[in-house]
Amino acid sequence: MEVTKCKLNGKALYSPKGAAAEYAAVGCNLYTGCPHDCQYCYLKRGVLGPQLGSTEVKLKKCFKDTEDAVMTFCRECDKHLEYLQKVGIFFSFTTDPLIKETREVTKSCIIFANRRNIPVKLLTKNTDFLDDEVFMSWLELPEFRKDLVAFGFTLTGRDDMEPNASRNMVRIDAMKVLKEKGFKTFASIEPIIDFDSSIKMIEESAPFCDLFKIGLRSGVKDDYYEPSEFAFFIGQVTGLTDRIGFKVYWKESFHKYIQKHMAGENFEVALSVSPNFVKSDYSIFYEGKH
Repeated sequence: MEVTKCKLNGKALYSPKGAAAEYAAVGCNLYTGCPHDCQYCYLKRGVLGPQLGSTEVKLKKCFKDTEDAVMTFCRECDKHLEYLQKVGIFFSFTTDPLIKETREVTKSCIIFANRRNIPVKLLTKNTDFLDDEVFMSWLELPEFRKDLVAFGFTLTGRDDMEPNASRNMVRIDAMKVLKEKGFKTFASIEPIIDFDSSIKMIEESAPFCDLFKIGLRSGVKDDYYEPSEFAFFIGQVTGLTDRIGFKVYWKESFHKYIQKHMAGENFEVALSVSPNFVKSDYSIFYEGKH
């Protein structure tokens, strides 16, 4: 499905840039701050780090209150309805959309999007929403389209670096539950802290994960990864996807690493050798391009 790109710059919806654009054509940020306090969090860097990387969750200042945030989201959805029905909406780049502080507003937005036939992707490191009967009840309504909702979990395998998040194996258990309920599932294997932890996460979640997006750690020294381990990891993932059938998107960080450290070996072909390796415009909802 070919789609003409549309640039959004609203209060709720916007077009991500850079590495974030590899996750979604449209993002939704209603809150800033995240309690997980991950050591590697990119939001902690730069001049906006104290605000965006804070562990205190706050509604964005452009909204009067949560009702205003939801209404703004609804208006912006209707304004770009046809485009959003094709590319979907990603929650969220500046917080976790399924923690207790954010999920009531997230729920209101997802219900509206679902009624408008807009696909949504939710990326989280939290699992206690599964025990929230009020939150989960609307997901089981007969009229709710589960095929338009994808639950994703960041999986690094490094609980020690994510002190306030649900443990990685608990996230994988949650993914299994959601897959069995009929939802689409995906995993963000990013950042790769170490290859052994990441391949374990892929092996454990592969039977019930539709798509893996895999990326390297940013802001580390040039020799953080060793080329032979890098190559072995790609081979391991290739073997798994050919055997199980899940899709893999290699983020640009992988391509850049090869260009810089392995260009003489013509290793770039390794990232396209499997028919299960997809491009950034792959849609988990339409099993192809947006």
